[in-house]
Amino acid sequence: MLKPYPADLHIHTCLSPCADEEMNPANILNMAKLMGTKIIGICDHNSAKNVSSVQEAAKHYDITVIPGMEVESAEEAHLLVFFEDLKTMMKWQDYVYGHLPLRKNNPKLFGKQQIVDKDSNVTGEEDLMLISAISATAGEISQKVFDMGGMLVPAHIDRKSYSLLGQLGFIPEGLKINALEISRNISEKEARSKFGISDDYCLIISSDAHRLREMVFQKTFLYIKEPNFFEIKKAFEALEGRRVVIKD
Repeated sequence: MLKPYPADLHIHTCLSPCADEEMNPANILNMAKLMGTKIIGICDHNSAKNVSSVQEAAKHYDITVIPGMEVESAEEAHLLVFFEDLKTMMKWQDYVYGHLPLRKNNPKLFGKQQIVDKDSNVTGEEDLMLISAISATAGEISQKVFDMGGMLVPAHIDRKSYSLLGQLGFIPEGLKINALEISRNISEKEARSKFGISDDYCLIISSDAHRLREMVFQKTFLYIKEPNFFEIKKAFEALEGRRVVIKD
């Protein structure tokens, strides 16, 4: 039997330099619990070093944490990447770090990149500057994610900057994607009309939260049997009755 699971698949932690330090596992999970969100995706910029901490902390909650990352392609388009498990995600992180410019982060200029444990204690900082495009193109990223069994969702495609449509003006033919994300500033109907998005593409809306108050938001519901990576993938692909519903 299919059940509706409220989902927010694009949440940043304090590892992202543009996110508030309050975005730690305890605060994120408590806010998700307050909102009734059952599935969250942790998607920091070009890194997944806080995913395991949020997953560990989530063992005390009725919330499923999907390993994710917001990757910036060579075209400066933001792409959400998801994998079934942390082991595969860390292999993906190795790929991303291998394509990141070797620049050191300046916390005073860009913000701190804090690594935390499951109890939300700061255990270190990422030195590599995460706010940067990697050298791999959107096409190369898409193929690599596909080869590794992951899912790819171009982020906030309605935005003029740092989005696939904003940077390229179109969705490249042959790009392997599972869904498209729109921001909370536009409705599904408006997005499909404005950007000519056919019903062949699944749309989701996420909070893209960089601070706790931005998580006070819920529009995407996944009708699936249970909250896991493969069920979500089926919902994106509208397989076996699974589906995504955006509620205004």
